[in-house]
Amino acid sequence: MILCAGEILVDRVKTPEGETDHIGGAPFNVAVYAVRQGADVRFFGNVGDDSEGKFLKEQAKAFGLDLRLSETADCPTTVALVSVDKTGERFFRFLRDAAADYQLEADKIDWTDVTTFHFGTLMLNTEEGRAFCKNAIRQAKRRNIRISTDANFRDDLFATTKERNQTMLPFLFEADVLKLSIEELQELAGENDTAIAVSKLGYKGLLLITKGAEGSEAFLDGKRIAVAPSAPVEKIVDTTGAGDAFFGAALALIDRGIPLDSENLKQVLTAANRSGAAATQTEGAL
Repeated sequence: MILCAGEILVDRVKTPEGETDHIGGAPFNVAVYAVRQGADVRFFGNVGDDSEGKFLKEQAKAFGLDLRLSETADCPTTVALVSVDKTGERFFRFLRDAAADYQLEADKIDWTDVTTFHFGTLMLNTEEGRAFCKNAIRQAKRRNIRISTDANFRDDLFATTKERNQTMLPFLFEADVLKLSIEELQELAGENDTAIAVSKLGYKGLLLITKGAEGSEAFLDGKRIAVAPSAPVEKIVDTTGAGDAFFGAALALIDRGIPLDSENLKQVLTAANRSGAAATQTEGAL
């Protein structure tokens, strides 16, 4: 079973046609897309006791997850304001001052049957979120549970790039499976060549890199082990959640305990590329 923990929030999407609310949050999206690939998934998160929180709790019932959603009365539900340009590219601004999404207690996690622990990174810009992640990672390691995460950089969460990297990198390197976009890899390594950038990064687990129209690549212990082309897309409507769709599909296959060899990882990338491409065909992450 995959346990996903972290933000569940309202994606308030603004388009030329108007404004609509969708359920979202990177680890929640990953959980849903892993279920769609046949995985058993538990989601651990928190919402506020407000209209947005009630919206999320009602919407979340539809996705076939083992939901463990708590509620905090004095913290608002997080809202992400999402604007989408004519190419389908999205831009985020978060309303999350003293918000509910990072008010989590690791000691309340149910670890029964969990084989993969996936944590969201939005919470890492808060003291409470970092404390939760440290405790949860420690508990997962003690149980020999695979750990995964997606860097999922958001520009408005840290004052500077240096602060973001210093804060987030130690947590990213705790993961056995790490997803980065090619832009995130290049930014972290200060290098455009993918293989050189991976070498400079120094990460030694399973690294999955999404490259948009150029497909995706898998590196294991710093060595490229698989490459897969992108899946065809007729028209991009909205790229929100495409990376989560990719990673949810990938984790569902990896969680089955397959050998991490070239053939299997190419199949993982191919399935994940299809999932990510399909997510760009509709408005919102799910």
